[in-house]
Amino acid sequence: MNSNEQIKRYGVKICKGDINPITRVTYLYDAVGMTPAHMDFSRGVFDFGGWADIWFVKNNYPCMLKYDGTEDYKLNPNNYALKADGTPSDIANMDYAGNAMSAIPLVWIKQYEDAEHEYIILCEKQYDEDFHAYAHTRADESIMEVKYLAMFKGSYDGTRLRSMSGDSLVHGRAQTEIDRAAANNQNGADIWRTRSWADRNLVNCLLTVISRSDDSQTVFGAGNTTSGELLKTGTLNDKGQFFGYEETDKQVKVFHIEGWWGDQWERIVGILGDYGKVKVKMIPPYNLTGEGYTDTGISWSGWNSGFIKNTVMSHLGRIPNELEQNAKHIPDWCWFDNDNINIALVGGGCYGGAICGAAYLDLFNAASYSYWAIGAALSCEQPSAA
Repeated sequence: MNSNEQIKRYGVKICKGDINPITRVTYLYDAVGMTPAHMDFSRGVFDFGGWADIWFVKNNYPCMLKYDGTEDYKLNPNNYALKADGTPSDIANMDYAGNAMSAIPLVWIKQYEDAEHEYIILCEKQYDEDFHAYAHTRADESIMEVKYLAMFKGSYDGTRLRSMSGDSLVHGRAQTEIDRAAANNQNGADIWRTRSWADRNLVNCLLTVISRSDDSQTVFGAGNTTSGELLKTGTLNDKGQFFGYEETDKQVKVFHIEGWWGDQWERIVGILGDYGKVKVKMIPPYNLTGEGYTDTGISWSGWNSGFIKNTVMSHLGRIPNELEQNAKHIPDWCWFDNDNINIALVGGGCYGGAICGAAYLDLFNAASYSYWAIGAALSCEQPSAA
């Protein structure tokens, strides 16, 4: 047996011709026969199905991360007000020299398509050269064992973009968000940024696989999508790793990350619309101009909006290329325009309703646009040992 044949692969194939967001997804390889995960709304508990002991679920944990990128301590996964040892945590202490982060273990992903299907395959170790770990790849192409994503969307302490509980969300222009995220860095390090397209694609792939579905709101929770107001961070602190409601005025949480959709539209780096051409950059450094980005070959003319009908699946992620007005294939909305260099918003927001979700993508606004319902969230690299 070849060494790579001992590596387990958890995959799905997605039938392009099936308009049902659940039946269009089928398990492949070592995922065959597994029970999908879902939020049991009637009992108010998350059902992990067969996925609780798979490494990217089992080894995902909440922690307090110092500004230098080192872990201070793990949090109680079912009550963030406590450390893992049961003593009080700093989850709501804005004087704490660091941030509340979700640790995402290394995941290798293969994404591709053929005429009839799209494919997502996950591995703990690199199966072959077609598997990439872009979210865990540094600018020098070294690989991290863990990547840290903010548990909460961004607040502001007067100097830095923060991820802390009990805070109000902040808004600003794209470059301001990037600068405030970078203000967390110490001693010339470059590890703190706003979240990226590679981060987004990673978590979305994990959600599609564990749920065996293209309908994130139905499976995991509606999110705060109709309240018309932003919630303070931390409303799900005692609800575990995943939690959601059918009601549309409450938060949703996946992988210890609050508000992956809904509440505040999240602006990310690593994907943009360059006068209609969709361009991506999978590893840092990032910019707001498209310099050094890869042209995906997907382009849009004029103003476009609708639910996602078709996507292009490749190692650059899953990117919409055809929309429809009625929610069928993927019930998440997209906006595109070709009038500028437009920076991506993801997830949808507090008055998006049923158009929100994990796959929501907006390439409609320039980097200079600022609005109270648009913000950003932190990511942090595991410091290099070098």
